[in-house]
Amino acid sequence: MFKRVVCCLSLMFYLCFANRNQIFAQTKGKDGGRPKIGLALSGGGAKGMAHIGLLRLIDSLGIKVDYISGTSAGGIFGGLYAIGYHPDTLKKIALGINWRRVLSNKVPLRQINIEEKDEYDNYMIEFPVLGGRPRLPSAMIEGQYMSEVLNTLTYSAKHINDFNKLPIPITITSSDIVNGGLVLQHKGSLPLAIRATLAIPAAFAPVWIDGHLLVDGGLDRNFPVQEVKDMGADIVIGGYTGFRLFTEKEIENPMKLIYQTHAFRSVEDAKKQEALADVVVDFTQALSDFSAADFYRNKRIIEIGEQEARKYLPQLIKIAEDQKKYKLDSFSREVKDPNLPVTEIVYQNDKGQPLDLPVMEQFANSRLGLKTGRPIGLKKLNEGVEDLFGTQFFDKVYYTFENNADTGLTLNMRLKQGKPGVFKAAVHYDTEQSAGLIINYTYRNIFLRKSRLLATVDLSERFKGRFDYYKFINSGNRLWFKASFNYQALQNNSILYRLISDENYFNNTLTSEVALGYSLGRSTAVALSLSNENEAIKRGPNLFKRFFGEGNDIRTLYRHSNEALALLFKQNTLDNLYFPKKGNTLVVQAKYLVNNRISTKMPDSTDTRGLLIYDFLNPPPGGLPGNIFRFFLSEHYVERLSRRISLSASATWGFNYSDKYGFDAAYMYENAKFSMGGIDPRQDIGQSNFIGLKRGEFGVANVTSFGLALQYNLRGNLYLTPQVNLAWENGGLNPFKVAVNNDYLFGYGAKLGYMSFIGPINFSIAKTNGFDRNPWRMYLSIGFKF
Repeated sequence: MFKRVVCCLSLMFYLCFANRNQIFAQTKGKDGGRPKIGLALSGGGAKGMAHIGLLRLIDSLGIKVDYISGTSAGGIFGGLYAIGYHPDTLKKIALGINWRRVLSNKVPLRQINIEEKDEYDNYMIEFPVLGGRPRLPSAMIEGQYMSEVLNTLTYSAKHINDFNKLPIPITITSSDIVNGGLVLQHKGSLPLAIRATLAIPAAFAPVWIDGHLLVDGGLDRNFPVQEVKDMGADIVIGGYTGFRLFTEKEIENPMKLIYQTHAFRSVEDAKKQEALADVVVDFTQALSDFSAADFYRNKRIIEIGEQEARKYLPQLIKIAEDQKKYKLDSFSREVKDPNLPVTEIVYQNDKGQPLDLPVMEQFANSRLGLKTGRPIGLKKLNEGVEDLFGTQFFDKVYYTFENNADTGLTLNMRLKQGKPGVFKAAVHYDTEQSAGLIINYTYRNIFLRKSRLLATVDLSERFKGRFDYYKFINSGNRLWFKASFNYQALQNNSILYRLISDENYFNNTLTSEVALGYSLGRSTAVALSLSNENEAIKRGPNLFKRFFGEGNDIRTLYRHSNEALALLFKQNTLDNLYFPKKGNTLVVQAKYLVNNRISTKMPDSTDTRGLLIYDFLNPPPGGLPGNIFRFFLSEHYVERLSRRISLSASATWGFNYSDKYGFDAAYMYENAKFSMGGIDPRQDIGQSNFIGLKRGEFGVANVTSFGLALQYNLRGNLYLTPQVNLAWENGGLNPFKVAVNNDYLFGYGAKLGYMSFIGPINFSIAKTNGFDRNPWRMYLSIGFKF
């Protein structure tokens, strides 16, 4: 008898606690009708993608969710589910998003305007300058690309400013980082609310909403069960992917120890919230080997989420069966965009206040190119935002909508102005030009609005310096004036010098230029320039040898200066400068070199090898070619063949025409020649890549070349690229005149590249025909280039 009583009590205990869903599912709603179902989704960073598995199971069972509350990752997937996204679509979105770009401060290079492409994403560190000193940024990631993704995904619901009017009402939680406390977001811009709840302090920039500076809601409430109950939920289904406490062994890691100090409060609150829920799918144990930053393991996280959610299938089936006892509302969950006209565009700062900068408002308005009084399509709006952000005059450009029943939609363009000055730096090394430290200072809107001033130096044995100032000068903000100064002291890599003399030759160039340019589009510009050009070839020991007393005799063997008038057409649609997967670059330049002045100095009579170089540099009597017309065309095209493979093809063609000798001038100025060599993408106009040659190793007055490469993305940021190049000295305008004989260069080899936090790392091994002293060569390059 006693055993039967114990057995019955044990069964009752199991029914009440171990499987309490059997009881709550019978509960009626507060109004005596159908119980309302609430869904509470926690934060957890990348681990939050496990919520998709729970949503798929809920949807497949036909459970109607009445209310949603979400924090951080739960705010993303909860918000998208609330406006009608099917869980299968959410899975495709999570797997298709470029998380590497979302988690960076960068957008694709093709979104940057042509005036800024050379400087964009070409430094290792960037700090704002305040009071003349670099300062740490308030956050690592502004989230321009993230805002673009969120605005795109929620665009159909842009007219809904009350989250209770969404197909499923939702509350999104955030924390006030200034005053403290939990902030519940029920109204306003849905993408902005989601962006705020994602703002992990110090990682993502905080967001201003209604006068509050908001960050990730996980600081105060990572598992918002109480909030969904306050909305009216009778039964709460929860998904928890948040914090867990590390073991004694795990906190030997100092980073995890710091994390643990923050986790105590969150874990304690999560336990209280869990007690308020009816079904809690706790993913923490199953995801214990994953971190909040494991976005690149998204596929596996979603799979685990689906597996863990199915463990609660009996409880969820019970809820679904009980719901069927009541009549459910039948309506489409998907939000339809009513295509309302935009009646007003308001320019605001990042706090949502009036911008009050008429010049910059006019600048923004011209670059956006949007008209009021009509609906604005998503593509048109995003293109305008990309174009404006691409000018780099704002740290962030995003938008919100307000729907006024009387006046229609108002588009609020939020423009976050960055600090006027930015300090940038990068380290670099390569086996051709040694190591160095690049330091850059960029200042915007100095002297005049809509302007940029930059000064860059490369502190290395091969010193380089650049000063550049440009300003937009018309109301359409497409016409610009530019003044620049460029100095470079480089190792002379010419094969000719090494074959007949030695390697102790250096090229110094100094160019001053003024230009008037016009941007035809975000990726295309044409410019007319006037410049003064100076070049010198020197011979002597390098800087290190001179430092250690191995000679200080530096002799200038050759000087040449001229003025030049040039017309330049430039296009760049590449998605990335260093490892592009799609796009092209096209450069066409017509240049007229006038007032050429030249001087040479004969070396000592005992320097027989130096005399050979002197004979090459010294023009014969009457042999100067006079003024030179120089034409250069270069096209580099990249096509993505698959997810991992891209095909790259390039072609160059250039010629020089002397006003005295036509195409057959026996002597040509050094700076008028075209040079080939190198594998790095940052080349000067008139230079072209050629695997197996050093940069600028082969120079001729007239040239034609082709290149073909196949870039294979091995994994992550690692690339393998086999490459071939072919070139010859063409005869005048005919690029194929000598292509049929053996007088050509053929290079072949492979490059292994990796995009690291210090910049691109490239190692190549290659060979070129034509030189007996040119065996297989290896080349190593680390870091960004000047």
